[in-house]
Amino acid sequence: MNTENKTIEDVKDFWSKHPCGSQYSSNKDRKKYFEEVETHRYKKIRSIKGIVDFDKYAGKKILEVGCGLGTDGRQFARSGAIYTGINLDEGSTLYAKDGFDLLEVKGEVIQMNAEKMLFENSTFDHIYSHGVIHHSPNTEQIVHEMYRVLKPGGTINIMIYNRSSINYYFEILFLRKLFRLFLYPKWAPSFFSKITGFDKAMLQRHRDIMLSENMTNEKWIAINTDGPDCPIAKVYNKKEANKMFMDAGFSGIENYVRYFNKEHYSFLGKLMPNFFTDFLGNTMGWHRWIKANKPNK
Repeated sequence: MNTENKTIEDVKDFWSKHPCGSQYSSNKDRKKYFEEVETHRYKKIRSIKGIVDFDKYAGKKILEVGCGLGTDGRQFARSGAIYTGINLDEGSTLYAKDGFDLLEVKGEVIQMNAEKMLFENSTFDHIYSHGVIHHSPNTEQIVHEMYRVLKPGGTINIMIYNRSSINYYFEILFLRKLFRLFLYPKWAPSFFSKITGFDKAMLQRHRDIMLSENMTNEKWIAINTDGPDCPIAKVYNKKEANKMFMDAGFSGIENYVRYFNKEHYSFLGKLMPNFFTDFLGNTMGWHRWIKANKPNK
């Protein structure tokens, strides 16, 4: 899969400057900041807690690949797990460490490249990752590393972006490509920010990229997932995801989708009841979840 020649250093630099979820609070009180980020996360993505089962792993050694601000990691740790989280970049790692310390939660956060983990073979009972490995230049290598550091009989629970989704086919490939035609006038970012609620700076950056750079499909996907300067983002259908994890050696694979973000639809989204968005998420959602295990030998 072409990733526009972006390197792991490009990925590291982007996420260090834009730690995932850091924009969901502006509270100057750091403890309240992390509490507000946590509240926002589980209100926005209501499916996480039911899928992840944070309280299932008491006494187990848990690795989170790409722990971001440590929000999910603290749920594991509070439930008694022996938690380790890794981040590629320094910015996110510092955030996560700060959150664990301020909220007085026991856990270890390390800056580490998941493509080349420094853990011994068969170290962890369970590996979790939410929306991270598809941003790597070598996602397949991370999956192989997960297999290596997981104990025989251990389990994984991994979320990657879903190609077979409303978000990909309707929003990214249709609506946003149509909408970008309206960004050509200089006044467009300011105007559309007022009527849609989208960030003006983000729209301006999309306009600048559109006017100055050649656009491939891979680049279009990347800039329309986690910000206009996101260097790499990949999407997977069920067959592609299954193959990637089977090739690494995993078995017992479960593969299903969740999550439709109604916030993308402005005032129309506010009219959508939860049962309707849950239906869309469960059939054509943006989050593809992979559950599997490492066979006992």
